[in-house]
Parts: sequence; structure tokens; C-alpha cells
Amino acid sequence: MAILPSLSTLLPPPRSDLKPLSGTTPLTPLPALAPPLTYYLALLLLPPFPNTSSEPTARVIPFLRNSLALLSGILFFRLPLKYHVPFSVGLTYQLALVGLYGGCRVLDAFFISPYLFQHIPRRVKYHHAPRTLAPSTPLGADAKSYFSLHFLTPGDGEAVTETATTDEGWPHGWRDRISWALELELSMRGAGFTWSSADVRHTKSTWRPSIGDRTHSILVHVLPILVVSWAVIRDIYSLYLANGAPFDDLPIGLQLVLTAALGAFLMSAFSLGHSTFAIMLAPLAPHPLSYFPPLYTARVWELTSVRDFWSYGWHRLFSRLFLVYGVWPGEWLERKLTGKPDEEAADMGKVLGGFVSSAFVHSFAAHTVMGGWEGAFGEAWFFAGNGVAVVVEEGVRVAVVRYRRWQKRQRAGDGKDEVGLERWYDGVIGRVWWVCVLLYMGRNFARGWVRAGLVREMAGL
Repeated sequence: MAILPSLSTLLPPPRSDLKPLSGTTPLTPLPALAPPLTYYLALLLLPPFPNTSSEPTARVIPFLRNSLALLSGILFFRLPLKYHVPFSVGLTYQLALVGLYGGCRVLDAFFISPYLFQHIPRRVKYHHAPRTLAPSTPLGADAKSYFSLHFLTPGDGEAVTETATTDEGWPHGWRDRISWALELELSMRGAGFTWSSADVRHTKSTWRPSIGDRTHSILVHVLPILVVSWAVIRDIYSLYLANGAPFDDLPIGLQLVLTAALGAFLMSAFSLGHSTFAIMLAPLAPHPLSYFPPLYTARVWELTSVRDFWSYGWHRLFSRLFLVYGVWPGEWLERKLTGKPDEEAADMGKVLGGFVSSAFVHSFAAHTVMGGWEGAFGEAWFFAGNGVAVVVEEGVRVAVVRYRRWQKRQRAGDGKDEVGLERWYDGVIGRVWWVCVLLYMGRNFARGWVRAGLVREMAGL
């Protein structure tokens, strides 16, 4: 008789509403650990070795490194196509995100960046120098520049000027390589960590929250939002959708409320996880592993456009993926189609490319919990619609600025600068616009999640 119970008896029972891809099997520890471990071994060999150009290992090391990286990428991409998590729709969905993101990150780090752009990631060190607040500066106003959580309130933290310096050289010795590889592998948490890519900070003048700040935010702000949004999701699902009724049978008002509750739940859940890990790793400071860039950098009520929401009001955990596989190809395509030179901005291709890549990533994850691609394109329509909305709002903004500048020239004879072009109602219109776009287009997201069983699982049913 077995002394210890088997792993399967310790796990929750399989969910009847999970519709995994045909041919996939329950995930076990070995295939879950193999991709990141192989990736780590490849990272150990990524930085150049000193004085090896004439040694016999000069050709062996690149071959071994690329072989390990290729194997890791294949294992990452294989995860959602061969495995599922039988007791959770949400974890199966996240397995697809991890597999796709991890595989794309490996290809970027070992093949795209080094061979196309001659760029090998280097260690980045962050320094925080205390800065003095002006006597007339309200504490809360200054702290707006740093929001690792949307509702982070300064308490024991301090105002700092943040600088990031990149190592000029490469790791020396295996001990340094071990640390370097671990830091870079954990950069898969995103937000530009140890990468010379666009970050989410947008400012060097920031606020460094303390453990007390983050704990206060979790207890006073994040958990109440999480609980209230969860209660709304559970009530709507229990009252109207538990019997299998489709999302579209809900009155439009309830569709929008459920969509808003799902968004608030996700936002607060991301914040909870982000701050929890930041608290756990804070004792490692000033080591880079303790550094957690802000997850969100603006409060919801400060946003005045769809572009603002996606630039400052939402997390950027997939920013590198969208940059490499969406933004850059989109810019290249626009220049090819329009004949624009490289130095000229290709904003339409940039925006649409980023949103199209996001549409694919999320639809791919949805299809792994819906048994196929049928019904899995709600996320795609959501992100594609938001991309079009950003292009439209930018066109309207440019047209309005030109008109107001013309009006200014007619009145004063000088309309070159931007002074006096804003109107008191611009912010009101902008806020109504982005909220309507997010909620109306977000119904596509909510519809797919109801059909996939994700909303039922979130509701605890």
C-alpha cells in the first residue's frame, strides 16, 4: 500500500466545461520544466566567451547554444499543442500564453536579435537616487509618476530619480554567467526587465514604494476591487448564464457590466500578483531580481484616449513580443506599401501590427480551451477593433488640431504653437470615447470567455 497519495489524488477533479484540443494530454512536471531548463542552459552560453576565437570550442559553443535554444523554443511551442491542465480552464489558457510567449522570446533572444540586429541582451542595473520634493508639491501628486498598482498610495516609500545602466562587458566566469542567465530568464515576466526595449516607466522621476506601501495597496485597494468585481461576475453568471444561456441573451446593459467586471477583476488580479512577488523579492535589493517596474503608470480616470489606455493604463507584460512580431513588421509593411523612407514614422503600421499580433496571441490561447478555432476569435475582434480605434482617434485629433490652428491664425495671425488649442471638453469626450470603445469591443472578449467556461471558473462555480 502506498504511503503517500499519488499526485492525481491531490489535485482538483477535471472540469467538465474544459474543451481541450484533441490529442492533448494532462500536463505533467517533466514537460512543464523542460522548456525553461533548456532555455536556461542555452542562456549560459549566450554571452561571448573571452579569447575563444582560436580555440577548438569556438565552433562547438555556438552550435551547442543554438541547438539548446532551438530545442527550448520547440518545447515551449509544444506545450499548449500537446498538453492541457484538466482541472482548470484558466490555467490551460495561461499555458498557451506561456508556451507561445516563451517560444517567441527564445527565438528573439537567440536568433532574431543576435543575427538580424547584432544585439545580445546585457545585464541592466537600476540605481535610485533620492530627490527632494518642492515644498509646495503635494505628496500624492508627486507619487503619480510611479504606479506599480493603479491605486498605490505613498506611505513609507521615497521619491527617487531612477537611472538604468547597461553593463559594458559580458559576464566573467561561470558564477557570473549563472547569475546573468537567471536574471535574463526571469525577465520573461516582461516589462522591459534587462532588455533594451521600450519600458513602461516613461519617466526617470519616480516613486519607490516600500513593502508597507504595497501591502497597504493590496489590503485597502486591490482586494476590495477584486472581491466586488468577483461578486458581480458570480451574480450575473449564476442568475443569467448558469443554465447554459449564451452571452448575447443578456440585456446590453448586463453585457457591459459583466465586461467591466471582468476587466476590473483581471486588472486587480495582475496587480495582486505583481505586488506579491515584489514584496517577496524586496529583500534581494539592490539585486535586479528585486526590481519590479510599474505594472500600470496612470490611473484609470486620468486616461483620455484608447491609446492612453494601452500605453499607460494596462500592463505591458507582452510588450517585447508585440514589438518584435507586430510593431516592427507592421512598420516595415507600411513603408513597403507607401514608399516611406526609414526615417519617416510609420505609425499606422506600428499600431495595427502591434494589435494584430496581440489578437493572434490571445485567440491562440482561447482556441486551446475551446477545442479548436471555432468561436475563438472574440479576442481577435477585440484587439483589431482597438487598433482601428487608435488609428481613427489619432486621425480625428490631427484634423481637430489643424482646424483649431487655422481658427487661431484667423483670429490672432499666429497658429504655429499648441498654446490655446485645447478645450475644456476635450478630456470629457476622450474619456467617454475610450470607455465606450473598451466596453463595447470588450463584449467580444466576454462572449468568448463565457463560451469557453472561463467566466464560470472565475465565478467559482
